[in-house]
Amino acid sequence: MGNVKKKTLIFVGPLPPPILGESIALQSLYEAEKLHEIFDVKKMNLSRKDFENPGGLAMDKLFFDSIKLAYTAFLSVFNKNAILYISISQTKMGLIRDCLFIRFAKVSNRNRVVAHLHGNNLGGTIDATSGRLRKFIENTLKKVDVGIVLGGKLAPNFKNLVKRVEVVSNGIPEHFIRKNEINFNRKKERLSILYLSNLMAEKGYVELIHAVVGLIKEGLDLELNLVGAIQSENEFQEVKRFIDKNGMADRIIYHGTKRGEEKKRFFLEADMMALPTKYKVEGQPMSIIEGMAAGLPIISSDRGIIAELIEDCGILVEPAVADIKQAIRRLAVNEDERKLLGKISRKIYEEYYTEDKYTDSLIAIFNEFDNQEAPISVNSLG
Repeated sequence: MGNVKKKTLIFVGPLPPPILGESIALQSLYEAEKLHEIFDVKKMNLSRKDFENPGGLAMDKLFFDSIKLAYTAFLSVFNKNAILYISISQTKMGLIRDCLFIRFAKVSNRNRVVAHLHGNNLGGTIDATSGRLRKFIENTLKKVDVGIVLGGKLAPNFKNLVKRVEVVSNGIPEHFIRKNEINFNRKKERLSILYLSNLMAEKGYVELIHAVVGLIKEGLDLELNLVGAIQSENEFQEVKRFIDKNGMADRIIYHGTKRGEEKKRFFLEADMMALPTKYKVEGQPMSIIEGMAAGLPIISSDRGIIAELIEDCGILVEPAVADIKQAIRRLAVNEDERKLLGKISRKIYEEYYTEDKYTDSLIAIFNEFDNQEAPISVNSLG
């Protein structure tokens, strides 16, 4: 038994840096010991360094991606039962590249392809193409054996082109924040709001700052901690001038990017979390799951599958200043509701969104391909 050759798993997608929900999720899967125990994993890191222009064409990236495509073709020819696991891109150029990965993997009909969608704009990208290019993309997606989405609401992105679509939710490690580290009964005069995501206008951080400034001027004792990478320095400096002009530099503080214990501290010291995102490709933000693990009530917007994620443990808002203000005020003045939603957050996280549940679900799908015909699982939408 010990000499049985492992099946090859060709692992394609962006790993950190930069730190994005997709790259964090992929890193969790790639670092899972169980994955490497079962499969011979060949990693193809497609990390994009140009964060401000993720769909842009850079010659060095084109060169390295071409090498990875060639290596995938080589592996697919010499491993007749290989599995290609690809985190499929939602930009036009990235999608064309990923279609080539899929085509090369399918040089042998015995190879399998699992395409994992970590957002909510694949359908929009397909719709934005036409003619032969669209036909090429559609015919390629028909070759995919299993498509994976973060929630059932996102399945239409595959345009009914994929034979079978599964739901696998993101997850984070249970040891990131243990339940006994959360103090639901602490007493604080000033309430702390946490924004943890990349600082980009589409994520709603500008509206959040305006809302907090307005509430403080109306008499609420609040502070807002901003944690994440700055996407546009010019935009951030304009926001900073607004903060300084209103005398809020000691109440609205930018802390940069944090990891590990430093990031954990911000979650544990917060009273609520806010992410009023407008991001068109939003799927299932990892930062919200982290906030739920920390027992925080969540304020966010109906983008991707956030609505089902925080249905019982948060407040949905339109990403506009007035709506954000109303939600923050509601939680700020109602301590009982704030604590109750926080406790529900933690419970939902433990039931559905741990890293083990996430990685085990994906590995179970890969393992199904040991059979000639992969069975339909209970989470199948196809």
